[in-house]
Amino acid sequence: MVQTNGQVMKRELKEILSGNQAKLLKYWISKCENGELPERKGISPADLIFCLSNVSIIEQQTDGHFRFRLTATHLKDVLGTECRGRLVQEECGNEVPWAEAVRRCQKSGSPVFGSTPVGHRRAHFWMRLPLRPLEDNRQPILCYDNIAFDDDGLRRETMFVTADMVNRSVQPTQPVA
Repeated sequence: MVQTNGQVMKRELKEILSGNQAKLLKYWISKCENGELPERKGISPADLIFCLSNVSIIEQQTDGHFRFRLTATHLKDVLGTECRGRLVQEECGNEVPWAEAVRRCQKSGSPVFGSTPVGHRRAHFWMRLPLRPLEDNRQPILCYDNIAFDDDGLRRETMFVTADMVNRSVQPTQPVA
């Protein structure tokens, strides 16, 4: 039996994603209609109870900078402050993997996710899910960020672009930097 690219991607994703990342991705896919990205207003906090403390929304402004529109409780704990309304690059920097992940998400119109080591046996597991651009072309992106203990002892950064996994133009497991 020959597996389609979608079946192969689904199998690979099961091996890579945490349970909450997989649930969030499945939810995001369920909100895609007629080949279009989900609208921000179609994302219900009640549907995201399982990961709500890890979900933020950022929005690309017309000048190209990203601004926090909704800040996850967990992210506030990590950054030490409420970031709603602030520029993302001022709070998080403009370096890989954060900036590259957002650019890839926006450019490909597909989910981008990965992990980054952040100390002894801890890792930052993240996901960026594009939402439908607004009428004035501002681009909202649904973000998932969770810092957790990693029993496997993650040693390098990883980034996966689901469009690349389907198209196979790039190998699915490319280390970043």
